[in-house]
Amino acid sequence: MIGKKFDNRYEIQEILGSGGMSVVYKGLDTLLNRLVTIKVLRDQYAHDEDFVRRFHREAQSVASLSHINIVSIFDVGIEEGLHYLVMEFVEGQNLKEYIRDKGKLPVQEAVPIAIQILDALEHAHEHGVVHRDIKPHNILLTKQGRVKVTDFGIARAASETTLTYTGTIVGSVHYISPEQAKGITIGSKSDLYSAGAVLYEMVTGQLPFTGDSPIAIALQHIQNEPVPPNELVQKIPKELSHIILRAMEKSPEARYSSAREMRYDLEKIYQGKAHEINMITNDRGTNEDTVEIPTLRSMGESRYEDAPPRRKKRLKPGFQWALLGAGILLFILILWGGYALLAGYLNVGKTTVPDVEGKPLIEAKAELEEAGLKYTVEYNFSSTVKKDHVISQTVAPNQLVKKNRVVGLLVSEGPKNTRVPNLVGKTRREAEVEINNSNLEIDIVEEYSDNVPVGIVISQNPDARKEIPENSVVTVVVSLGREPKYISMPNLVGSTLEEAKKTLAENGLKLGTAKEQESDEYFAWQVISQDIVPETLIPEGETVNLVYSSGPGPMAQIARVTYEIPHDGQEHRLRILVSDIKGEHYEYDQIHQPGDIIVQDIPFYGNGKIGIYLDAELVFSQNVP
Repeated sequence: MIGKKFDNRYEIQEILGSGGMSVVYKGLDTLLNRLVTIKVLRDQYAHDEDFVRRFHREAQSVASLSHINIVSIFDVGIEEGLHYLVMEFVEGQNLKEYIRDKGKLPVQEAVPIAIQILDALEHAHEHGVVHRDIKPHNILLTKQGRVKVTDFGIARAASETTLTYTGTIVGSVHYISPEQAKGITIGSKSDLYSAGAVLYEMVTGQLPFTGDSPIAIALQHIQNEPVPPNELVQKIPKELSHIILRAMEKSPEARYSSAREMRYDLEKIYQGKAHEINMITNDRGTNEDTVEIPTLRSMGESRYEDAPPRRKKRLKPGFQWALLGAGILLFILILWGGYALLAGYLNVGKTTVPDVEGKPLIEAKAELEEAGLKYTVEYNFSSTVKKDHVISQTVAPNQLVKKNRVVGLLVSEGPKNTRVPNLVGKTRREAEVEINNSNLEIDIVEEYSDNVPVGIVISQNPDARKEIPENSVVTVVVSLGREPKYISMPNLVGSTLEEAKKTLAENGLKLGTAKEQESDEYFAWQVISQDIVPETLIPEGETVNLVYSSGPGPMAQIARVTYEIPHDGQEHRLRILVSDIKGEHYEYDQIHQPGDIIVQDIPFYGNGKIGIYLDAELVFSQNVP
């Protein structure tokens, strides 16, 4: 299979592993030039038409999920009889391997992992997708510590068609819910049970139930209670132990109502607010002490089929007439009562409907009651009307209506809240997409950072997981990378190319191109020009391009210098300094007696300056030519 290409696009590179249903490969999407994971179904499933149909249906359903904690499905197809699934490639290890390597995990590490698992389940359940096979093997951990849940919905296809192949329970038996073990219909709460079992293993380092065979373990899920985690590991808070045991209740109704509710309790643990968790427990396992459950049909047969038919008793004539008379009397009373009620309604007074829209509910109720009207209240979210204020009323204001009429009030619950996603460490584009998906607005601030790469989110406000109204603004600080240091561009003209390179390096600058050019003004290897003007402020690391001379260079010119040594009875040192395109260089340096007259021809190149120094003092200076 190595080197095989599906759909002329997905190329298999190496095998990653195998399972009961498929073989997993690392591959390359040659169209988008990205790594992918390719799952190829085993032959025993590929030839089962019912399974293949469900497999494709489930894959297409899961492909609609888009969540940071769910492994994305990119494509599903068939080629040469091989059914394959193309998924996001996650570099890292699965949670089972991680637990095997590290043993039981600290609470502060296990809880964030569980929160991310429940994040993924919450998203899937909201879209009607139940995982059915939550286990550490299906939970991947990236090198950045992010959780990725994989194989969503695939277990459903297997559970509906493949039991005859193996005769075993589908899914990893150590984590299945009691209802899965019984083979009855399951829902989203089955995933919560499995998530509780995974969290149990994370914090204790042990499986909730063990046994000699899959059936023995499945029976324990149905009949037995797990040892409370805080009895196995004393450091586990009793509140966390309570969360795990509630998730693993035998009855689905006794578990958390949703992944969101369970996640909220775990977040309280993570935030140090364990005291806010409701510790009221249900009776656990009282109705789950048997494996075989009788069907409704069999129960019905045992109750009624053997009973002898009953004879109908005939009423006596006198009793029949008494019943008839009572019925007629009751009918007359009903008619009279109905007439009285109708008359009362027709004679009721009238009143004007007050305008209560925009008013606080408590005021609206008082005004309606004062007007002799009744009311009903319904609630809805509103981003424009304050919480507990009336959005609208079913009867228009200022109408004249009968008293006791019911006016329906639609009352604001305030803006609909949404949970702020965790954006720190993500790219700017990823942050924008997640904010948009959360129905929030984004305000991006850019800052320099020595530690965070360019384009990555440094911080956010409000913090992740905080509940805020929809359309609220989340401020995101994005890194510009290291703040550049600005330096003054040195003048390199006239320097040799080697000197220029050294100067650039000393100033944290880079040499770009160095082009050669003939010149009769500059000597060979001297810099003729630079593309950045000297003394310009430029960022450290900037590239500078140079042009240097290939010769022949300028011809020497001669300046005649005449100078008389003072008559002061002392010896003096006379030096003549030339500054020209060759740089600064002494062309004369001698000791003279008082009164000596010096006449000297001094060579120079191009435009320059000649300075005469008597001892260390400049006594004469002149530009040449």
